[in-house]
Order: sequence, then structure tokens, then C-alpha cells
Amino acid sequence: MNLSRQIRWVGFGLVAAWLAFALPARTLAQGTLFTVLTNGPWAKRINIVVFAEGYTSGQTNLFLTDATNAVNNLLAQPPFQEYKSYFNAYAIFVASAQTGADHPIAGTFKNTYFNSSFDSYGISQLLTIPPNDFDGTYANGQGKVDNLLLNLFPANDLVMMVVNDHEYGGSGGNTLITSVNLFAPEIIVHESGHTFGALTDEYTNAYAGYVPAEKPNATAITSSNSIKWKDWIPGGTLIPTPDVSSNDTRVGLFQGAQYNSTGWYRPKHNCKMKELFIPFCEVCAEQLIRSIYTQLRPIDAFAPAATNSGIYSTQAVAFSVTPLQPLTHNLAVQWFTNSVAVPGATNFNFNLPPKSLGNGSHNLKAVVSDPTALVKNDPLKLLKQTNVWNVTVSLNELSLISAQYLAGSRFRLTVTGSAPQGFVLQSSTNLLNWSPLTTNTLSGGKFDYTNSGLTNIARRFYRAVSPP
Repeated sequence: MNLSRQIRWVGFGLVAAWLAFALPARTLAQGTLFTVLTNGPWAKRINIVVFAEGYTSGQTNLFLTDATNAVNNLLAQPPFQEYKSYFNAYAIFVASAQTGADHPIAGTFKNTYFNSSFDSYGISQLLTIPPNDFDGTYANGQGKVDNLLLNLFPANDLVMMVVNDHEYGGSGGNTLITSVNLFAPEIIVHESGHTFGALTDEYTNAYAGYVPAEKPNATAITSSNSIKWKDWIPGGTLIPTPDVSSNDTRVGLFQGAQYNSTGWYRPKHNCKMKELFIPFCEVCAEQLIRSIYTQLRPIDAFAPAATNSGIYSTQAVAFSVTPLQPLTHNLAVQWFTNSVAVPGATNFNFNLPPKSLGNGSHNLKAVVSDPTALVKNDPLKLLKQTNVWNVTVSLNELSLISAQYLAGSRFRLTVTGSAPQGFVLQSSTNLLNWSPLTTNTLSGGKFDYTNSGLTNIARRFYRAVSPP
């Protein structure tokens, strides 16, 4: 349900979960931060933060159990389940003077930290915090949330609040709110569609004052070529799509969405955004995955860390990317040199032979993508990331040419090639022991050498070497 501050409510479902929290990490006045789930550095993961509301000072462990269950339930549902390793989760405990939440219609009021209340906007199960119709002061509710986040965990991506009240209720918005009712897990999943995926409700019953708008899963457009989820619609599907049982599993254009029975359309007969205990439809799941990649890029790490470097040896140079790892499939990689795909280079490690490029400036690219079949439409290329290394190859390639005998036991030769660090011209009588003749640099790719007069020059070997 959308109101002026984007509050939404739905029902609940039950999913078993397990407890896995750590010791407190940080405390600030009224709030203590705990770690619930760690899959990587916070800067490289999507961070869920769960707040306690209506828990007294002696109920920290109860809250941590409820918070962990909330997180595990969400990440057990498709499509989140496939990308669970992309998430971290944290909990912030704030003690309230009393348990529960306000129930104004019943005349029950509780002293809680975030001033949560049922019966918001005349709807019994709409559970909110200020600003709402009971208290319009931001500082009394959402302002407290934002202040704690700023001081304890500013790198948050999805904020939830668990209210220690067994009445059926919840809402969505900047903070996803749920009670601990038996069916609470379902509201978390549905509301994540709003809060995390920018999905809208697909309800057809009217709600006074609600103004519909184009959303990833709702449209007023009926032209087949302009429907935003057209890639999911099978050929031959009638547009609009008749809402009959033979079309229950088909993606199409079904009339009714955003609290309107006509004029607005949804992708499928049923979906989590329309009815609880139903999975997200293909279009909504796709949007949630795109939202994941809006927050997080596919490449978790790469080596070498320096993306601008010089190569001065013919030895192969190792490059690698470490992609994120979904549950049941791998991300894909393709390596490119100078924007040309290297045949067969689809492993996460790549050994670059410098001679294959030659001296000069070049680039090496690793393009990592998520080949999931759950996404057909990715116009912003969110599921793809490119890492580029700029390399300057300067190999020491030296040759001795144009040797000539001169009068007076003298000779001349020319050193050619590439030696960015300079070179040493050496001589030997046995190929084991070498003596330096001159140290110099190439000019225009060559150096002309004339000796000062030696004996037995025909019985000597000569070479030019350069430092690595």
C-alpha cells in the first residue's frame, strides 16, 4: 500500500530459519551493533541492517534470534536464495521501555524507542513509525533510524525493523517493518520487493488516494513492442492477456495492478507482489536481480591490483579475476587483448605472453558477466563488469648485426633492438666468462660500436645484454 511516504502492507508467511549471530561489534549510546551474517567485506557486499523495536533491555538474545530468522527467511526465497553469498547482515539492538507497539484503535499504547504503531492511516495491520498520521515528526521515528545508521553502519543497503508484537502487521518504505506474527516471514519477502526492488503492488482492489505510475512490474502501455517485459512474453500471446487458467503460467499483459482493476497491467496472473505464498514472477525476479547488481558489481577482486604497469621481461605475466559466486551457477569471463577476444580464454586466470603483443602500449580486459536465465532484459548491462589493465611492453630484444673487420685489429658492429634499461656489450673466449666492453643505450633503436684494437678478435664471442 502506497501512501505519501511510500508505506505498504501485506500478509505474512512462515519459513523456518536458524540462528547465527556474533558478539557485539560496536555500541553507540542507545544502540549496539551485532553481526548476523558475513559473506565478505562490507564494502563488497549488500548490507542488510535489522533494528529492534519493542524489545526491553533483557531481550537482546530474543531480538537477535528474530533478526537472524528474518534475514535467513529472506535469503531462502528465490531469487535471493541464488545470491545469498552477495549479502551481509547486521542487527542493531535498541532497548525500549516496554514490549510491543501501539494499538490506538484498542486504546493500547506502549513506550517504545521508535514509537511504532498499528492502525496507521485507518488500517489495522499497517504498522509504521513516525512520520505517520499519529505523529508527523521525523525525529521521533525514522530520524532515530537514520541517526543510528549514520553512526553505527552508514554503508547500509536494506534496512529492516522487527517489532516485538505478535499482532499481524507491517509496512514498507525507507525501513521495511514487520511484527513477529506467525506469518511475519512473508511480509519480509513481499516488502523487500518494494524496498529493495522498487516493485509495486499488483492488487486490483481500489485504494482511495493512490496514484499509479509506471513501475518495473506495472504498466498502462498496451502496445506489444513497447511493453517493458516484452522479452518474457511468448510469441502468439494475446495482448492484453486473458486472465484464464490456461494462462496461469504465462507471462503476458494481465489487466489489474496498483489498486486498479482496469487501465493498469501486471506481467502474470499471480505473483508475490499480488498474493502471499506465491513466488515472485519472472519479471519481478529479474528486477530484483538487477537491483542486486545495482548495489554490487560482479567482480569481487582482481590481480594485479595495479591497472597501469610496464612489462620488461618475456616471461608470461599472470592476471586473474575473482568473481562473486552464486549458489548454483558460475559467472562467466572472457579475456581480450586490445579489444580482441582471446580464443578459449574463459578461465578466471590468464597468463599474458608479452611477445604476443610486442613492444608498445596495450590493454588487457576481463569481461565478467552473470549468464543467469533469470534475466533477459539488462539494458544498463548491470550483470556485466569489465576490468582493464593498461600495459606497456618494453622487451629487451637485442641483435648484433653488420660486423666488419677494420684495419689495425679493429672491428665494428651494430647493436639493434629494444633495451629500455640500456645494455652491456660483452666478449668471451669460452661462452662461460664474459667481459664488458661498453655500457650504453640505443638511439633510434641502434648503437654502433667500434673497438679500440684487440688481438685474436676472430676467436672471441660477442653479445649484448640488458638488465631485466
